Amino acid sequence: MTDPHNKRASAQQREETLAAIRAEGLGGYRWFEDAMNDTDIVAIQRTGSGWVVFATDERATAQGRREFTEEGPALEDFLSRLRSSNSVAGWRAQVRRDSMPRYFVRELRVDGRLVPARLFRRCETDHGPVDELLVDVDHWTPDTRGVLDRGIRFPMDSDLEEISDAAAREIFAMVARREYIPLTRR
Repeated sequence: MTDPHNKRASAQQREETLAAIRAEGLGGYRWFEDAMNDTDIVAIQRTGSGWVVFATDERATAQGRREFTEEGPALEDFLSRLRSSNSVAGWRAQVRRDSMPRYFVRELRVDGRLVPARLFRRCETDHGPVDELLVDVDHWTPDTRGVLDRGIRFPMDSDLEEISDAAAREIFAMVARREYIPLTRR
């Protein structure tokens, strides 16, 4: 027979855990639900022999599966993992928001001098990197051919060079003047 005191304590602990999740604005979890096809979440589930807590990766594969015979420790582990997961996700989002675009230049030899021929930029967004190339003053177009991505992934096979913001501003001025000269900054 089930002890009514344990049942009340367990229900109270569940409510406290849910209250903490709401108060802290935590997301990316499955609360006693099936998590078979969910990616990047933390899950808690009831099993025939107790409770299980795990996380899923980008392929919805369960990672770090831990089984518990009592609900209290399972809830504590679940909340701890959820806080950690949300902390990492928040940090990644902050890095993406704070990150400045990265600039890359392709130079060609003209009259014996290396001058900028194409300027690319990579901006980090919540959905991943966005690669673009400069077409004209303040006019960027998507790098649909994946030139920049290949250049970053295979730098030894690329003719692109990463440059500073100051060097990129120098190229912006060249584009506006329609006069291309060797870069003085890198």
